[in-house]
Amino acid sequence: MRDHGPHGGLILKAVREQIGFTQEQVAEMVDIPLRTYQRWEARQSEPEFGTVFVICECVFKVELLDAITIAREYESERKRAG
Repeated sequence: MRDHGPHGGLILKAVREQIGFTQEQVAEMVDIPLRTYQRWEARQSEPEFGTVFVICECVFKVELLDAITIAREYESERKRAG
């Protein structure tokens, strides 16, 4: 089975938490409804790839490949914690 990488919402959540932004701050910076952003992080809907790319690169100032690595580490830590 092919690895499709982490969910876009997980990428956003992991990087956002690492750099210390709130969901409200990110939603405001990219001019989207807070509830939309919250649904992405909760994996209730999937953000478009381009949106994840723009938020990572332009808002978080983190290259997308680095953001994917951060998300994978975040997910591994969560699984180990229980």
